[in-house]
Amino acid sequence: MMTVLLTGCSKQDQQAQQQGVLLRGQYQAMSGWSGTFRVSAHLGQQLYEFTLEGTAQQEGETVLTVVEPEWMAGVTARMTDEEAVLEYDGAGMTLGTLNGDGLSPIAAIPEMLDQVAQGYIAQCSWAQEGEDTFLELKSRDPEQEQGAGTEYTMWFAPDTFALRMAEVQVEGVTVLTVTSDDFTMEMNEDESTDHADLDGDPSGQSGA
Repeated sequence: MMTVLLTGCSKQDQQAQQQGVLLRGQYQAMSGWSGTFRVSAHLGQQLYEFTLEGTAQQEGETVLTVVEPEWMAGVTARMTDEEAVLEYDGAGMTLGTLNGDGLSPIAAIPEMLDQVAQGYIAQCSWAQEGEDTFLELKSRDPEQEQGAGTEYTMWFAPDTFALRMAEVQVEGVTVLTVTSDDFTMEMNEDESTDHADLDGDPSGQSGA
């Protein structure tokens, strides 16, 4: 079970927020990413567990393909800025959606990564699981109260900023969990960013 550490206005909290700003800068500077993701999705009364392999390019498309279990293997989501297509053997297929905005279990992964780079970060802190320490970010609509709407919680390796775990909650209920051991960021040659504050607006204030 994940334990959040160092709550309150401590020096360690300030360090976590500073790391969060650096993490955002890294994700803004990415030219692409790749990884394997183990996913558990709660859709109504159904629980789907599957493994995805994914790649993304900043100026291209994001491709996520189910590789396990066998009965789902081949389901592929292809997403660009203009459209998202879910296909299986050339035909459309849907697993259902996680919220009222049409968020699918597969598309949730690039959406949560977009939240890191551009979304409102409501909390940035350290978290502990066993002997491992992670940088924890919580993202949600700034106009929503905690526990309302769609919320993303993500845990990152503090040395590489690689995504390690994540969960999506809708109206306070966990509907999706993700883990990854091999998430890799591809960086632009020019890694400079504006290091925007964690609310997604360079002129604003963080929610952390």
